Amino acid sequence: MNERPRVRPVIRPEVAVHGLFVVFGFVVAAFFPFFSIYLQGRGLSADEIGVVIAATALARIVGNPIWGHYADTRIGRLTAFQIGTVGAGAAAVAMNQVDGLAAITIVAVIMAAFWVATGPNIDSIALVHLGDEAMADYGRLRGWMSASYALGCLVIGLILQLAGVRWAMPIYAVASLVVLAWSTTIVRDRPKDVEAHGRLGTVGAVFRAAPRFWGFLAAALLVWVGFNAAWNFIALKIVSEGGGPFLIGIGTALGGLLEVPVMRISSRLQVRRGLRLVYVLGCCIYAAGFLLWGLIDDPTIVSLLTMLEGVAFGLIFTTSVVIVGRLMPPTLYSTANSMREMVMLGIAPILGAGIGGFVYQHAGTVVLYSGASALALAGAVMAWFALSTPALSEPGVPGQEIEPVIT
Repeated sequence: MNERPRVRPVIRPEVAVHGLFVVFGFVVAAFFPFFSIYLQGRGLSADEIGVVIAATALARIVGNPIWGHYADTRIGRLTAFQIGTVGAGAAAVAMNQVDGLAAITIVAVIMAAFWVATGPNIDSIALVHLGDEAMADYGRLRGWMSASYALGCLVIGLILQLAGVRWAMPIYAVASLVVLAWSTTIVRDRPKDVEAHGRLGTVGAVFRAAPRFWGFLAAALLVWVGFNAAWNFIALKIVSEGGGPFLIGIGTALGGLLEVPVMRISSRLQVRRGLRLVYVLGCCIYAAGFLLWGLIDDPTIVSLLTMLEGVAFGLIFTTSVVIVGRLMPPTLYSTANSMREMVMLGIAPILGAGIGGFVYQHAGTVVLYSGASALALAGAVMAWFALSTPALSEPGVPGQEIEPVIT
């Protein structure tokens, strides 16, 4: 009697995409909240930590447009995402095997060069999955990552408190393996209708398609310089006032938990109030949070106030991705998201973390966080003017077709 052929279970596309955001949240949780204290635990000073962060940011500046171009025109978004996941995970394992500022910086740069292939492409996968009519629902989708990020911050913070900060990178590597395994459930995309994009490839095509994108990136630069100056040293401030990794994990977990409802509300606010107002509101909340972080010394209160980062991030990040979706045709999603992240995670950290480390070391926290607050407010003002077009500033309803902005 012949056996029936085994049928491989098929995971529905919406489950696959939602699941990818869930597992990727643990990778983010293993890195961003604890990287500065990981470096401190490896014997680096605040100045040297600023050097490492600035060096990784430079790697992101170089890597982002390259990965974006090849994802949109050659290898596809899922393949680029998977290569980035494997490369960053391998570098995380290697980081525990080296010592000294120079060696740690080299490995961190390699890790960053692969990492930049992940964020822009998971967002691009989401935009394509949602389509034009449901694009405003990105916040609800992104909220799943925030939930897993919050849980990850709490659990990983406790592990690092008990076992030591050197475990941060091995945990990151294990989480990357889980992400890679789940990514095989995503339908593999193939670049199609690829045309000659002319000078500078897809990067040049992005700015020709939407010149207003320049103003948006300039506003983002101000906000994220302030963010990087504030965020990269908040863990050091908490530790210097008597806190530890678990207290840091509690604050970041609360921020991640708040991101979930905020991102869901963000989707509604974008429809009812417009993308511009939601983005500017997030900038103002960042400004208030940064100022409070600098003025308050109690480590527990500072940790709890990091929840404001979750509120602001929930509004700004979800709005930023949808702005890209409204400005660009689908064939340029990865490149445009890479340019957005190049500013957020490349140029801004060089300025914010590089200068911030010096200010933290020599001028103190009040000066550092007051300056970060002022930059966030300046970004809000610039964004108000840069996004002043009907497609981005006027309310819309789900399913309403909005033409890409050209001028």
